[in-house]
Amino acid sequence: MIPGEGADGGARRARLSDFRPLLRFVRPQLGWIALAPPAMALEAAMDLAQPALMKRILDEGVAAGSAASIRAIGFRMLACAALGALGGAACSIVSSRAATGVGRDLRCALHSRVMGLSDAQAGRIGAGSLATRLVDDVMTVQSVVAMATRSLLRAPLLLFGSVALVLISAWRLAVPLLLAAPLLAWLVVRFARRATPLFRERQSRADELGAFMDETLCGARVVKAFRMEGRARERFGLSNEELSRVSVRSGLLGAALGPSLQFAQQCALVGVVFAAAGEAGRGLLAAGEILAVVNWSSQVMMSLVMLSFHATHLARAAVGARRVAEVLSEPADPPDGDVADAPRDGSVELRGAGFSYPGGAGEPALSDVSFRVPSGSFLAVAGATGSGKSTLLDLLLRFRDATEGEVLVGGVPVRRYRAAALRSAIGWVAQEPLLLSGTVAENLRAGRADATDGELRLALRAAQAERFVDEMPLGADSRVSQGGASLSGGQRQRLALARALVRRPKLLLLDDATSALDAATERALLRALPAAAGGATVVAVAQRLSTLLAADCVAVLDRGRLVGFGTHAQLLSYCPAYRELVAAQEDEAS
Repeated sequence: MIPGEGADGGARRARLSDFRPLLRFVRPQLGWIALAPPAMALEAAMDLAQPALMKRILDEGVAAGSAASIRAIGFRMLACAALGALGGAACSIVSSRAATGVGRDLRCALHSRVMGLSDAQAGRIGAGSLATRLVDDVMTVQSVVAMATRSLLRAPLLLFGSVALVLISAWRLAVPLLLAAPLLAWLVVRFARRATPLFRERQSRADELGAFMDETLCGARVVKAFRMEGRARERFGLSNEELSRVSVRSGLLGAALGPSLQFAQQCALVGVVFAAAGEAGRGLLAAGEILAVVNWSSQVMMSLVMLSFHATHLARAAVGARRVAEVLSEPADPPDGDVADAPRDGSVELRGAGFSYPGGAGEPALSDVSFRVPSGSFLAVAGATGSGKSTLLDLLLRFRDATEGEVLVGGVPVRRYRAAALRSAIGWVAQEPLLLSGTVAENLRAGRADATDGELRLALRAAQAERFVDEMPLGADSRVSQGGASLSGGQRQRLALARALVRRPKLLLLDDATSALDAATERALLRALPAAAGGATVVAVAQRLSTLLAADCVAVLDRGRLVGFGTHAQLLSYCPAYRELVAAQEDEAS
């Protein structure tokens, strides 16, 4: 949960200032937005002209028995209606164009910011909440832009225009309208104060439901394997019930507002009619004037009701705008450095490097680790579970920054690089690699978009994936399901390694990337890797003896500390932790 969520955040009132952080997305659309007021002014003017024309039909045509006047004024009414429709259509087009432009740019910026969040930031906000903000909240903000450039312009124009015309025609009839306005404003303000926390809570409940669905879908096999379907249904039911409860409360509140506003509107119109009847009885108003005044009064009340519903929508949109702005305002973690060039080579050096997880208890994940690996070397990183091996790779990738000491790639501290520049020189294969939905070739070209078919073939061959890809129905053009669910663990690892090789990296990081391979396939891969890596430095988290033997040197970690560094033979001679690791491997082999 990020700052501003929860009870305190939910109690905040909607304010126009909530939209200020998003104004930069509106500026590129100002050209379209500028076209909306003239078009809407034309539509409102034609609507305001209709009661005056109806007055003339009644007074000059019906009362005088002039069919010619009725036809002439009727044609003018048709022309006004056509002009009004033209203005309304033009305003709808430009407002829609502006709104969709804002939504598109906002989604792009939000997606880019989400992709730049650290694991800690993403975990604090939650995957379900991020998805809700990216889709639902952006759509709410987009709808506000459309509303603000169309109907939010129309209502004030009709309101003030109608009031002015009523005052000009019969000012005493405006008294009921002026008395009703404060009542309508009070109802709207009261609704907004009660509705905003409910809108906030409803979005939070939607976040929780989305997060649960994401967890359930990703862990569907675990749920089925441990027969937890009943518990999952129960949890989903509770979360769904909470969302429904809040939605019903906010819906009932909105349902109560509508009839209240309609009642106030009808009372005001009845007051106008009674006042007009009195004026007519004294001979102060003609029938046509009464009809025109009643129509203008109706437009006044409808405009007030329209503005009240817009205020309701703004209250809901303000919640979405705050949630979107909260993500956009998250600082870069880790922050970018000033070096925009990629590392000149893949050499790696750690100088007293250490890392402690924020708020973590116990010993640091890494502490006072120092070693240097020349460019083009093969370093294996060994150690027991929890010794800090994966954390070391995270520091090289700048997924995390060292909390002490320095980490250098290409002779430059990684903190100084821009993240994109650093990672452009790195190929990374996780133990549980993620494949994207699309074809095999599209997944491989995620490493380098301009890779040729021949380069893809070489990478697949080196990764020992060529044979099973060729056996797929369309070869490299065969589709891969989301996450690579249609492939085995070993196949996913080999395709991920091929993707990393396609990139032609200067530094290749392998996080236990052959754990799902059989021994024969792993040996073939290790033989092909030096040539396929093209002189890249390879840093491989390894558990198997075959990888340790293939490496130029091995770094041994134990509880976050470097307890050995050297060749296989050197470590056997002086490092007890390494001897235990090798002995365990040999016992398993025997």
